[in-house]
Amino acid sequence: MHATGLEDGGERTRVGNRRINTLESLKRRWLGEALTFATDADLIRRLERAADEAASLAWATAYPLLALPELLAEKGREARRQFERQRAIQSRSGRNLRLAA
Repeated sequence: MHATGLEDGGERTRVGNRRINTLESLKRRWLGEALTFATDADLIRRLERAADEAASLAWATAYPLLALPELLAEKGREARRQFERQRAIQSRSGRNLRLAA
């Protein structure tokens, strides 16, 4: 090790990079599975945003790789619930507009 401690810093950087790569890999794998049956562009955008939010939140925890799967599941459920709610509202609005015409 050098007096500057650069070797230790380099090792920490490599470990940090591996964590980032693993986190991104897990996020992409989940997203790939989540998008398998998603055909609506709005739902796809919501799921992508949910995955990004989950990864950001996981990274802020002490154990991001342990937290990520649950955060992905939670954010994914929330994204789907919001999408379905929005669809229901749009459906009701469309019926009301047709009745008013």
